[in-house]
Amino acid sequence: MTLRIGVIGTGFARRVQLPAMAHVPGVQAIAIASGKRDNAEATAREFGIARVYDDGVDLVRDPDVDAVFVASPPATHARYAIAALQAGKHVLCEKPAAVNAGEAAAMLDAARRRSDRIAWIDHELRYEPIRRTARDLIRAGAIGAVHHMELSLSPYFRSDGRGQTNQTAIPWTWWSDAAQGGGILGAVGSHFVDLCRFWTGTEVRDVAGGVATWAGERRDAAGVARPVTAEEFGSFVLFMTGGVVATLTLSAVSHYGPGHFAQINGSQGALVITGETKLQLGRGGASPEDVIVTDDLMGRTQPNSMWARGFVRLLRDFARAAQGTPPEGEPATFADGLAVQRVLDAVRAGGCARLD
Repeated sequence: MTLRIGVIGTGFARRVQLPAMAHVPGVQAIAIASGKRDNAEATAREFGIARVYDDGVDLVRDPDVDAVFVASPPATHARYAIAALQAGKHVLCEKPAAVNAGEAAAMLDAARRRSDRIAWIDHELRYEPIRRTARDLIRAGAIGAVHHMELSLSPYFRSDGRGQTNQTAIPWTWWSDAAQGGGILGAVGSHFVDLCRFWTGTEVRDVAGGVATWAGERRDAAGVARPVTAEEFGSFVLFMTGGVVATLTLSAVSHYGPGHFAQINGSQGALVITGETKLQLGRGGASPEDVIVTDDLMGRTQPNSMWARGFVRLLRDFARAAQGTPPEGEPATFADGLAVQRVLDAVRAGGCARLD
């Protein structure tokens, strides 16, 4: 039986989610929606999708759609996810869950009212082999009790080569708008917070930190200068139940660095993740040694990234669950989405906050 999917959004969905379906038997995109109809029609032509909608709410009401991927900007997530659940559809929603914890709580309430439907958040790094292996090693006691974790991201994608925030080459989009859920915290920080919870099996108790933005404005596609209100940088500390402490730093405007980096320090050793494909294990004070992790999807997905490979595995689990088979992995639910959103809200508010 084919799982018929309706997709809302033509950004990440067009780059990653729709190409991923080629690797998952028994799923088919039959509808696409976007607030910009030209984008929806172009995506429909590219992937052979028969039905095009201007509004995601109209798409979720399509009686032939079994499941909905919400891949539009975060400010629309609650509206579309809740409507989809009320229409009896399974839902896979992009991260972050919403723009604030209030909306995320409403999404969780809707999911609980339709407990017969799947309601997951697209935290595909839970399915990425390196990070999943790290979780398995922690569970097996390879580094003893986890004490401290350090996660960072230092890419070069919103700055120019002169060390100044690039206000011309990088256009203003919803990513620059806090009201629409833009910024580095939602884009990547949500994954980092979720990984801290996923790796340790604990919850965030206290949060301390804040965010920063340096680009005063950017020009949109029409050349109009618009203010940048979403954060370009975030640094914060999580104090978790069980005594685990995590420090997280994310920058969208740094020029150098290892990209994605994580070090998980335990009572008997440490795990080190560098980039997308390198995992090392060090114990007893010895230098870390490489942990060989196989990835049968390496080089097969388009794009060939940990996001795409992780999403293929997540989609396989989603399709299984929709057919009534328990998932093989540990997908993030709407409850996880709310837990992460509460942390993001606290970081954006600045200072210190207790969550329990």
